[in-house]
Amino acid sequence: MHSRRSVSSVLMVAAAAFVGFGSVRADPAAAACEPIAGLRQLLVPGRILLLGELHGTRQSPQFALDVACHAGGAGLDVVVGLELLPRAQRDVDLYLASTGDHSDRQALLSGTQWQRGYQDGRTSRAMADLLGGLARLRRHGRTLRVALFDAQPPGGGQSRERAMAANLAASFERSPNAMHVVLTGNAHSRVVPGRRGNPDYEPMGYLLSRSVGADRVTALDVSHGDGSAWICAPECGAVQLRGHGGANPWTVEMDERTRPAGHHGSYSVGSIAASSPATSDAATALPLPAPSTETPRPQPVEPFPEQTAALLAPLQGAWNAYQYGSRSWSLEVDQQRFRGVVGPDDWYEGTIRVRTDTEPDQIDFIIEECRCDYRGLASKAIFRVEEDSIVLAAPQPGSARPARFNPNDGRMVVMRRSEPGAAR
Repeated sequence: MHSRRSVSSVLMVAAAAFVGFGSVRADPAAAACEPIAGLRQLLVPGRILLLGELHGTRQSPQFALDVACHAGGAGLDVVVGLELLPRAQRDVDLYLASTGDHSDRQALLSGTQWQRGYQDGRTSRAMADLLGGLARLRRHGRTLRVALFDAQPPGGGQSRERAMAANLAASFERSPNAMHVVLTGNAHSRVVPGRRGNPDYEPMGYLLSRSVGADRVTALDVSHGDGSAWICAPECGAVQLRGHGGANPWTVEMDERTRPAGHHGSYSVGSIAASSPATSDAATALPLPAPSTETPRPQPVEPFPEQTAALLAPLQGAWNAYQYGSRSWSLEVDQQRFRGVVGPDDWYEGTIRVRTDTEPDQIDFIIEECRCDYRGLASKAIFRVEEDSIVLAAPQPGSARPARFNPNDGRMVVMRRSEPGAAR
């Protein structure tokens, strides 16, 4: 079992720091970072290390903190990029320059991003702990700053990728000789163009590498064992996930086989555990079921008519889906293929099938790919077409089909047409 040592166990010294890069008399105790096998080759000035993560775990923010700790210990100036909106930059800078006590943390968490109704893993307790750890490294004398690079341009999707890449490029231009450690969703960290259904899509990592030079950017995808993550799909909560890799925790592996998918290699964090919102009262006592060891079994196939173009026509195109009591998400339908996107690392792809000879009409969303345990299952929904929208009653995949529409049920979804490529 990999033992995680909290950076808070490192001896703290009383020292002042200033906003931006901060440097004070170094304390040798600050050199104690959790070892990361294979990292040393990447500790290079003027290098950007993109750490693709699955939002909502404790492990990836801790790993990013240890990378920053090692980079500072190697004598490098360090910039840590976080997927938060730049409007919170002043709050973060003040926190990094503070004594880091409880009142300082509460002042940080009073910001709008930490208090918003929709709380995914980007504002988790682990992310707040990461900022706390970075503040401690500065008090130990590390030359370090944090750059917030998220963006909310109209339309999201490709526009958001461009804006985030521009924010990171500007941060790099400000400190071209520093080691930049960027923690972001692993869909954004990819350094090759294209995604399923859209070969022309350009991820943030690809755009950034074109801006600053491909030789300056290294992208790693997270590799993890079984565990859980705090995911909004669309309800937010701890979700059990199966692992892929992650056998050797706190290890970096460069792997040519991952390059066609957009990464130069991977970093392993071992088993993962969900990190709930930093402002949640239940963050320290989140009940988690044991990881499942069984593969979900496909549901029985029901008889559906031939899926003709005329039958599928009302569903074609790009939609914004508004779920009762939750945030909006996006859906794109191309013939029988669909892709639903709730967040950067929360997506579902597969096949739809429709029948209109029933009352009400029926639609199945058969999930073939996702970052979840729903592969092979179908959300057996009912729907009706209205003048400018489609109304769904869509249960959790694997559940029985509802018999009627219930406006008071959280499964109710209203879909309205959007511009193509508006998915976040």
